[in-house]
Amino acid sequence: MNDMRGSREKRLSVSRPSAAPPRAFTEAELQTLRIVADTLIPPDGDFRSGSTLSKFDQLVTAAAAILDRHFDMLTGLLAELRATPQTEMWERLKRLEVENGEAFYVLSTLLVGAYIYSDEMKAELKYPAPHRNPPSLFDAADELSSGILDPVLERGPIYRAVE
Repeated sequence: MNDMRGSREKRLSVSRPSAAPPRAFTEAELQTLRIVADTLIPPDGDFRSGSTLSKFDQLVTAAAAILDRHFDMLTGLLAELRATPQTEMWERLKRLEVENGEAFYVLSTLLVGAYIYSDEMKAELKYPAPHRNPPSLFDAADELSSGILDPVLERGPIYRAVE
């Protein structure tokens, strides 16, 4: 049986991202995220600013779920940034990037990821939706007969244990 629940063996797969962050963002945290988003992604011509997405709150919450191991650091950073006036946020974020590059990276990844993956931006950027494009039987046979997999077959199976 392939049931790993009772086994103490190492699992050889990638963990699944969380479906939700450890807790919901507070309204104050969301407001700070909006200000930071508009600072990092200001409106420019036809492009909307970072927080003007129709589902901004849901998108940053979904992104925070993916970055859940950084959630405490992120909410602590939002508490610090809350006191920064919007007119001074750009300079504060530049200092943050120099003083704590990892925190800036997590914060900017959260906001830019939510922005880019919004329905509005995918439509504006004409970003194609993921779809399957399998080759025909003859195309697949031609590709396989070209020897493309020979180095992989010669190498043999490999895996990396993940704890």
